[in-house]
Amino acid sequence: MKQGWKRILAGILGAVLIPGPGGLAEEEEEWLMLEEDGSSWPELNEEGFLDSGEYVAEDPDNGLWRYCSETLKIEILRKTETKPDKLIWYEAEVWSRKETFGFITNEPGKHFSSADWPPLVASRNGAVLAINGDYASNRWNNMHYPKERYKVGILLRDGEIMSSETRKSGNTSFPNLDTLAIYPDGNMEVHDSRELTAEEYLEKGAVDVLAFGPWLIRDGNLRPNLKKFATNNRNPRTALGMIEPGHYIAVMVEGRHRQSKGCTLVRLAEMLQERGCTQAFNMDGGETSCILFMGKQICTVGNASSHKGYARKEPEFLAIGTSALVEGYQPE
Repeated sequence: MKQGWKRILAGILGAVLIPGPGGLAEEEEEWLMLEEDGSSWPELNEEGFLDSGEYVAEDPDNGLWRYCSETLKIEILRKTETKPDKLIWYEAEVWSRKETFGFITNEPGKHFSSADWPPLVASRNGAVLAINGDYASNRWNNMHYPKERYKVGILLRDGEIMSSETRKSGNTSFPNLDTLAIYPDGNMEVHDSRELTAEEYLEKGAVDVLAFGPWLIRDGNLRPNLKKFATNNRNPRTALGMIEPGHYIAVMVEGRHRQSKGCTLVRLAEMLQERGCTQAFNMDGGETSCILFMGKQICTVGNASSHKGYARKEPEFLAIGTSALVEGYQPE
């Protein structure tokens, strides 16, 4: 197996660079060889985190990305299949003592205003891990679809009701506007589109509610009618699942290019169930689908309209963790 480099940042200040193979050294960074089995972490405490500082490992050649701090631990693995069809996907496992998933925005405090490329939004916000969300701005701004056909969905952002209109529960249209509710204690719930009102989510204490869907797993059970959805064909996809509060799995599946054909909703749900998720939710896919680590897009987007191969511009992304080590971070 090809050896890579593991970057260890023991703290924002005061780290030292150990000379690499070229004998070069710089201040404030430390480099160590990556173990061939990819299994080594720095010394962690009994809870599985660092006692202080931050740790960053980036090995794209071998499909491995890692981050750890005193309160957050993330491991992203790139996985591949060649049969029955070529497939590339990313599984990000997240353990958190404090941080929860929430939205980062292109303009501070503005969720559905101007859009920008995912790496630019992620890096300006110092996001450790970011994925695309429900692309609600598309419906909010009526960019592609007539309002009489597309409802916006029940939406909460930062504890504020943004929209209360939605479709009837049980529909299999695209998107069916099922919801994912995120709570400040790290809990996540999935619901049918009209199961709860926006006011009821607010009363329950939800901070953010996403509308897209369908939900994939609820209380550990796969959604039984996923094959009936018109969008259950092979496509790029993004989903977020919860094993338990503080322990999550995010999956991004590449598609629409020669090395990866994409996957169905059924396969996506099975991936998350195999990882132990008790709740899981399908986000927007296609050219919206993306995953970013330390401000960098690490996936390939098929048929990308950007000459840089970036995923679709958006005004907001779902993220967890903030680090001043992200290049381009612009704290408010």
